[in-house]
Amino acid sequence: MVSRAYIETWANGRSLVWVFDKENPEASGVRSVRDATVVRYAYRTELTTLDLEADYARTESRATPALRNLANGGSVDRDGEVAIVDFLDMHRERGGFADKTKERVPMASANVFTGQSRIVQAGLGDRIVLSRSVDTSRVRIKDLPIDRWRWHVLPVDSGLITGDGAVLLWTERDAVCTVTFPISPSRLLVIGSGLNGATVPINALIADSSRRWLIGSP
Repeated sequence: MVSRAYIETWANGRSLVWVFDKENPEASGVRSVRDATVVRYAYRTELTTLDLEADYARTESRATPALRNLANGGSVDRDGEVAIVDFLDMHRERGGFADKTKERVPMASANVFTGQSRIVQAGLGDRIVLSRSVDTSRVRIKDLPIDRWRWHVLPVDSGLITGDGAVLLWTERDAVCTVTFPISPSRLLVIGSGLNGATVPINALIADSSRRWLIGSP
């Protein structure tokens, strides 16, 4: 539920990461990056027709090269920035439902041709897809004036964790002015004008914002 290609940056030479699962604390510990945050069939849909897994995979494949380039000290072009913004919105969308994988919500499904209806126990996949049009209160990063904001990467020698709530939005005068996101155990992507010279407990904030998963280096 947290992109494997993204958290590989936290893995050691044996492809292991440290995982804390708020839902199952006793199962926390060192895991293979391959199944670190896997919930099988989490994005299966019953009501909607969007292949959510494939949709997420496309977003990941476009953004991963740009994220890794930044993590390695490089830069990205405009296309890379757009891909990263889409990734950040995807990460926030998945993270908002990270603790709801076991929940089922009854929803009515009607056939417009036959008039027949049925009640479906909608799982995570359908709820995510439907929330895209129903949840008008959600702030989407792509709707912010990102193209006019400064992009920079800050070194964090003390170390960074990540998690399903790792995309943090910072506000000034009730408006989002900055977005932060850890792109490696030692590099923090900062988009916007805020946090200049500020010292913030970034790991504690990520831990507090994450609903289920926290990831760090072993």
